Order: sequence, then structure tokens, then C-alpha cells
Amino acid sequence: MAHRFDATLKELAQTYPHGWLALLDAPPTEPVSVVTPDLSAVTAFADVVLRVGDSLMHIDFQSGPDAELPQRILLYHVLLHERFGLPVHTAVILLRPRADRGDLRGEIAYRARNDRCQLSFRFEVVRLWQLPVERLLAADVGVVPLAPLGQLPAGLGVEDALPPVIEQVVQRISREADPRAVPQLLTAAFILTGMRVSQQQAIELFQGVRAKRESTAYQAILEEGRVEGRVEGRVEGRVEGQVTEAVKFLLRLGQRKFGPPSAEVEATLKSIKDLERLERMGEEILTAPSWQALLAIP
Repeated sequence: MAHRFDATLKELAQTYPHGWLALLDAPPTEPVSVVTPDLSAVTAFADVVLRVGDSLMHIDFQSGPDAELPQRILLYHVLLHERFGLPVHTAVILLRPRADRGDLRGEIAYRARNDRCQLSFRFEVVRLWQLPVERLLAADVGVVPLAPLGQLPAGLGVEDALPPVIEQVVQRISREADPRAVPQLLTAAFILTGMRVSQQQAIELFQGVRAKRESTAYQAILEEGRVEGRVEGRVEGRVEGQVTEAVKFLLRLGQRKFGPPSAEVEATLKSIKDLERLERMGEEILTAPSWQALLAIP
């Protein structure tokens, strides 16, 4: 299920990078490009990497708790800087309260050997449910699908506060988006709404928007099984590509640390199709003592 949310958010941020940069920082004044896995195997693990002028913006999405999040973000930061030689700014977007931890401050700092060595690393933490829904509704159309996860008006329960938000989301997308992008954006809004309410509730919310009842594209999205089919197909293709790039990354970094892999090691690594396992291996590769130890990670 997490991959479904991940694929949706990555697609939005990569398709509408200017809007996402405006939300997280400021409207960019320098050239913006998406750093894809084709350019760097590092991005097989990182969610979204944008190049903004002479720096990188790394966006990572979290839908659940992760005790190793700061260490993982530090690893991505170092690898991205090593690959591109550019300053890296990381923004971790926590999508819902269950992804938060009481001690998550967005930093790692320590000293060693009587202060002869020290490390201080900071990254930005954005708690999406603390962003006013009005801000998300007024953002770039590629950001609007996030609105159902924003801070709803005080004093109202989700059942009362969410329907007018969904209506505004649908209206903005239908009015301002390229007609060819409307199905993608509405599908994204539907999927993200499912992080706050059940899928059945999300369907009822979208069906209740009378202004869109006659939209062919909208009805196609809500057709029974249509959303699941579109999303699963998109996720399957995206995850397959991420697996391929993750394996390339592990072979590249592993060769630097352990030496060239044997044919058996390379074949075993290429046979792994579990992206989450490959991600765990990527997080442990700096401490693993050998290729065999790396492959033993479950």
C-alpha cells in the first residue's frame, strides 16, 4: 500500500516541480530539472531529486514511523553530494500523524574522540497535517491533490470538513489543469484522500461533488476497479524500474567497498525483486563487511 502512495507523490512532484518548490521553499528563479534514476542510481532510493540551478532539492515522503529515518536521510545526502558535487537540501514530508516521532527534530549530531571529530547534519521536516488546507488549495494545481491531508478548519470533524475540501480540489483541477492531466490529478487526489479516510468513504466524497457528475474523465476515474487498475499498473512499472536502479546502485557502491562481485553474487543480487529488501541493503552497505553479509540481509 505504501508503494501506491509513494508512486502517486513522486509522479506529482516530478511532473509539477515548480509548484512543489514554491510550496516547500519559494518559487524558483533558476532553471529546474528532475534528476531521474537514469542519471544517478542513488535516486533509486531517494524519492524525488530536483536540480535547482547549482543545488539539489531532495524530497522524501513518509507515511509511517521509521526509527532509522535520520540515518537514512544522511546516507542519501552524502551519496547525492558525492555523485553530483552540489549542495543538497532535504525536505522530509510526513504525510500523517502516525509518521511522526516525538524525538524527530530533523538532525543528527555527535562528537567523537574528545571532540577531535564531529558531525552536525540538519534536514527539514514538514508535517503536512499542520499546513492549513487553504494554503494547499491555493497552491499550484500539481500540489492541490495534497489538500485532503492538510490542516482542516478548527471545530469540525473530518466528516464535515472534508467534503467542501474535495469539492474545491475537483473544481480547481477541472478548471485549471490541462485536460489531459485531469484524470491523473483527480486520481492522485482520490488516492491521497484514502490516507485520511477509507477507500469507500473517499469514493462517496468524490461522487458527492455534483459539479463533476457529468465529467467523462471524472466518471472514468470513479468507475469500479478503474482507480485500482490505473494505480497498480503505474506502481508496478515504477517499482520495477526502481528495483533495476537499486541493483545498479548496490553493485556500484559494493564494488568500491568489497571489490568486484563474483558472477554468483551478481546473479543473486539481480534476482532480488523486493524493493524494500534492496532499500534495507542500501542502508546497511556502509557497515556490511562483505558481499555475503550484504546478501544475507532479509
